[in-house]
Amino acid sequence: MKQSNIFTYVELSKMVESLSLSSTSVKLKERLKAQAAYFNILDPKYFSEQLSAEWEDLVIFIKKGGPRLNEEGRVVVNPVTNTIDCLTEDECNDFVGRLYNLYDKLKSEFV
Repeated sequence: MKQSNIFTYVELSKMVESLSLSSTSVKLKERLKAQAAYFNILDPKYFSEQLSAEWEDLVIFIKKGGPRLNEEGRVVVNPVTNTIDCLTEDECNDFVGRLYNLYDKLKSEFV
């Protein structure tokens, strides 16, 4: 059975830590937007077979809103940030819960 890449573990650890270590004055939605690049950096192929599909589902969900375009059709907000902007705080909480769940499974591959 293929284990996830250590790069994936390290980067997802940083992401989860950043989401959980912010002060209460910063809303979860803003903390999640600050970590948006990870959804483009972490490729599903770096996860084990079991976790790859779970990561893909998270990425599909967090990009479902597509990019925000201006009048000329140019991208002014990337798909991840645009989707997060459209989520409610409860939806952000549910999404981050799913992310933590994936991280726990990933962590168990290395511990």
